[in-house]
Amino acid sequence: MSDEDEDLAARKHSAAHDPAFPAQREAAYEAIVAALDAALLPLGYAMKGSTWSRVSPQGKSAVHLQRSRYGWDAQILLRFVTPDGRLPDHPDWQDGEDVTLVRFGGGGGEDPGRLAFVDVLDRPAHLDRTIDILVTKALPWLEALHSPDS
Repeated sequence: MSDEDEDLAARKHSAAHDPAFPAQREAAYEAIVAALDAALLPLGYAMKGSTWSRVSPQGKSAVHLQRSRYGWDAQILLRFVTPDGRLPDHPDWQDGEDVTLVRFGGGGGEDPGRLAFVDVLDRPAHLDRTIDILVTKALPWLEALHSPDS
């Protein structure tokens, strides 16, 4: 276990015993949603529930924010389906139904799209980095699937 993992584990342990953590967790989730709104709405994505989607004649792309069932984090997932509901027949789409941000940054198998709630408020640079990776690397890749030439 790396020092950073141990630090996160210790902070999660402290949060588990902090009566203020449930409210902090919701504030962190709201901060993630606000950051995704700011990044995605100007690009033509519409939010429904915890998914931002955009439709074109080539299909529907989606950025989905999935909360962990354990309540410690949320993960950003990318999806694309053709108008007939199939996964894209594209050489870059090899990851099954969902694509994580592991493909676009982080290194060492880290998923920059998995955001620990204890980090979002205490270390806002983590969220800023995730949104930067989403906007500069993941979305251009996803948007290319909307091109008629893809």
